[in-house]
Amino acid sequence: MKFSRIFVLLAATALFLTACNQESEPATTAPKQNSNPLLAYVPVDTAYVFANLEPIPENVSAAYVARIRPVLDVLSKQVSQFQQDYGSGEYEGNSMALLASAVLDELGGEVNAESLQNLGISLQAYQAFYAMGVFPVARIELSDAQAFRDAITRIEEKTAVQLPVRDLNGTAYWRLAADGMPVGLYIAILDKQLALSVFPVAAEDRLLASFLGQEMPGQNMASSNTLAIMNSKKGYTGYGSGMVDFSKLAEEYLNPQSATRSYLGPEIANNIPALDENCATEARAMIARAPRMTAGTMKLTENEVAWRYELEMDSMLATGLAALVSDTPLAQDEGQLLSASLAVQIGKLRSYVLEKATAIVASPFQCDKLQQMNLNAQMLVEKLNIPMPPMVNNLMGIRVSVDDIDQDAPLTDSRGLLAVYVDKPEMFVGMASMLIPGFGELGLANQSEPVQIPAEMLQMEDVNVFAALTDNAIGFSIGEQGIKDLAKFMDSEPQDDGTFFSASYDSARQIELQPEWLSNWMPAVDADHPQQEWRSEFNDALKQSTMDMLGYSRLEMRFTGQGLVIDSRMTFK
Repeated sequence: MKFSRIFVLLAATALFLTACNQESEPATTAPKQNSNPLLAYVPVDTAYVFANLEPIPENVSAAYVARIRPVLDVLSKQVSQFQQDYGSGEYEGNSMALLASAVLDELGGEVNAESLQNLGISLQAYQAFYAMGVFPVARIELSDAQAFRDAITRIEEKTAVQLPVRDLNGTAYWRLAADGMPVGLYIAILDKQLALSVFPVAAEDRLLASFLGQEMPGQNMASSNTLAIMNSKKGYTGYGSGMVDFSKLAEEYLNPQSATRSYLGPEIANNIPALDENCATEARAMIARAPRMTAGTMKLTENEVAWRYELEMDSMLATGLAALVSDTPLAQDEGQLLSASLAVQIGKLRSYVLEKATAIVASPFQCDKLQQMNLNAQMLVEKLNIPMPPMVNNLMGIRVSVDDIDQDAPLTDSRGLLAVYVDKPEMFVGMASMLIPGFGELGLANQSEPVQIPAEMLQMEDVNVFAALTDNAIGFSIGEQGIKDLAKFMDSEPQDDGTFFSASYDSARQIELQPEWLSNWMPAVDADHPQQEWRSEFNDALKQSTMDMLGYSRLEMRFTGQGLVIDSRMTFK
């Protein structure tokens, strides 16, 4: 129904506006003193946490809000229409419509920084998301807690629905849980903050006081300055960072005496499969190989956002994986529809996987739930012991660049470059000559310019492909336009920082090439449905606004001596 979609979109927009305020300029090298008061509620040994240490400058959030203005304008128009329809009695007796109308009244009919501020919600708010045992807790700073309480009261009055208020030692809260449900949603408006959590109803006597701030952790992340120190070491900004400790999370489940296990009522505990000591030991050993992940924003300006994820590994695993990376050049940075590079030494990868699989076969898992891994290891050993062609063992990496795609133009107008990096290109050509009749007659090793591959050899009509050979690669140009760039593309500077995958792509153009990119996001309706016009208008506005704002996106994944690092960056026009 129209009002429900509007309500969802308003909520999503509010979350977007709030999320834009978790990141900003690069962090300095010296750790800053914690300034987020909500971290005083976070135990220093929490299993996961994500928080901002500083609010974003208003000019940065304003720039992102301005970019989605066309979408907000369409949404505002639909909100106005819904309010008119509601006023005329079209939704009489519909409780959801009544709730939507009450919320819209409080927002003044639209979602923006001013309407949120009137409710006591600031775009410069501090936030913290963390684990209480394994159960999630979210705390959001309110600029005016009383204004937020008053808004909730007015909504309750307009809808004639009042949530039953509960109390613990003078602190009010709400618990949303149907009769007989073992888990509840807990909400509280505390002093200058909104707190939300989900945990078992049976654990109220042990968790509720901490959730409401009546019992504070003996050691907390505010006094320990944990996130600021981590940001300094990792290079994260103070505008959004955190970590997940997989070992701690696993221990809450694996250890029968853990705090989390004690919180579970019989309704939940009886549905958790028991693990014997073999399974617990082997699970702990696997998790110990990659026990923690950290994440944080590296940069956010009005025109760019960059973030990083780091999966920490034990040194033996990290070093072994880093040794598999070749020096294949990275993907080009901007200027193409798509540029990508995979830098993996296939021969070494085969040997590495064979070594690990052989070790499992020699000392198989004892846990009954891991027997499939034993079978998979056995199959890998059998398959990888079959000799591989030298041309495959010598493969060092692949690099591709696509300038653009014209879906209405013939393939002969296409332009793209491909380079296959090998240890011994002449061996690669020799194998290709044996497999493809006539390939050896091209004489690639003796040619100074790219040579056209006959269409009959490729068995592809209307595609012009040119090939060239260097001392470490064989390259291909799709279309004549790329011939002049092929040599430079193949001889790009090799990378030496352990990056095994990199990609750069034109975000706006990719969306343009996907006419139905919103089809899975918006509910489908018939062409003659009365909401089709609004749906099309909103889709068009969202698509055009997205294309107008997005620039290039880049992803890099690399192995270091400490683990896996994933860098992601997005630019805006």
